[in-house]
Amino acid sequence: MHIQFQTSDLVPPPYAYAVEIHLEKKENGEQHLEFELSYLDRDGLALDEILDEGFSEDDDLKWSGDLNEDWSEYIESIKSDLHLIKKSELRSGDNFWQITHNKRTGYPDETEHLSIFIQELQQAAFEAEEREAPLLIRILRISNDERKDYSFEASFKERTYSETLNGEKKSHPWDDLNVFLKDVFSGDFRPEQASKKAPRKSGLFLSIGDELWYELGKSYLIQPSKIQQYLT
Repeated sequence: MHIQFQTSDLVPPPYAYAVEIHLEKKENGEQHLEFELSYLDRDGLALDEILDEGFSEDDDLKWSGDLNEDWSEYIESIKSDLHLIKKSELRSGDNFWQITHNKRTGYPDETEHLSIFIQELQQAAFEAEEREAPLLIRILRISNDERKDYSFEASFKERTYSETLNGEKKSHPWDDLNVFLKDVFSGDFRPEQASKKAPRKSGLFLSIGDELWYELGKSYLIQPSKIQQYLT
C-alpha cells in the first residue's frame, strides 16, 4: 500500500507538511514500512519564526524498518476497510490524499481513521529514530499511610501499553490507550502553578513528561473520577 498525504492550502508554514508511506507485508507476518515526513514552504520564514512555534531547524523525518505482527494485524484491518473513490478536484480547505492499494488508486471515502493511522505510524517512526521516547505518564497518590506510584507506558513502535504500580507491571489492550489519553488530557494543565520537584505531601499528582508535577485540584483541574478510575 502506498499513501500520500498533504495538509490543505489553509494550513500555513511552519505547520504545513506532507507524508509519504509505503507498506509491504513480509513472509514472516511483519510489515515493512518506509515513512517520510516533509514540512513545506518554510523557506520564506526566519528561523526564529519557526522556533517560536515550537519546531526545530529541521523537523523532516525519513525512516525505514519493520513493524511487528501486532502492527501487521492493525494494518491489514486498515486495508480491508479501505474504500477508494475518484475525486477530480479539491476544494479549498481539503487535505490531499492519494492511496494506491491492490492496483487501484484513489481518494479514501473516510479519512478520520486514516489520519489517526498516519499519526500512529509517525509516532512509531519518531521512537525508532529516537526523536522521541515512548510515552510515559506517572501518577502519584500520596496519603499519610501509603504512597502509590503508577507508571503508564506506551510504545508506538512496539504497539504495547502497560501499567506499573510500585514495581509490579501488567499489560493492557492497545485500544485502551486512546481512552486513557483522552481522559488525562481532557483536564486543564496549569504549568505556571506546577512543581519541578517530586511531591512528598498528601495528594494526587501527575507527570506527563514535561519535567513538571501537576497537583489535582490546583495545577491540574479535572473531574477527579476521570483519573481515579485508573488507580486500582
